[in-house]
Amino acid sequence: MKPLLAVLAFSMLGIAGCSVEDVDAAQAGNETPTPVAKQQPASSQPTPSDVTGKPSPTPGYDWHLRIDESIRTRPATLAYEVSDTDRQPLTITCEEGSSRLFAEISGGPTDLAKLTLASGDQMRQLKGETRPTEIPEMPHFVSEEIAGDAPLVTAFAANGWLRMTAKDITTDMAASHKGAKAIADFVKHCTRPYSPWG
Repeated sequence: MKPLLAVLAFSMLGIAGCSVEDVDAAQAGNETPTPVAKQQPASSQPTPSDVTGKPSPTPGYDWHLRIDESIRTRPATLAYEVSDTDRQPLTITCEEGSSRLFAEISGGPTDLAKLTLASGDQMRQLKGETRPTEIPEMPHFVSEEIAGDAPLVTAFAANGWLRMTAKDITTDMAASHKGAKAIADFVKHCTRPYSPWG
């Protein structure tokens, strides 16, 4: 999968809002349900009391970890996605042992300059920059650095889910048991002491 094709479109940010009708229709057609965005009032900002409720996994989606063993620094990508597709509302990247994580979105608005991530009672607003790519409809957002020992990262690894708000659209991204292991392995990979000998 090419990095620049990580996400089909910013509309996928609302995956957690699937209706019962969406799921029934998807099951009938053997397809993954189409997400429905959950809109927040433009003036509101999430607070810790808003984000403590644990979301349920979205059918077809999970967290998947990929590590590039061909590069000496062994960069890792943790993606919330439908396996073997480009449906990825969010990816998080790091290099082994760097303790520097970055949230990334492809295919979002060209003016996306910040997002909010939350897990349990931990929440953080991240500034970032959206840059054009060689594919005009796939601008790429990269957040500012998140420290590997940040309370949000610790909560994410413990809880197995993130809640993202970008452009007033909220997306719940909950892991299965397998996805929770992928999250824990990713955080361990990013924060353990780096050794060029593995």
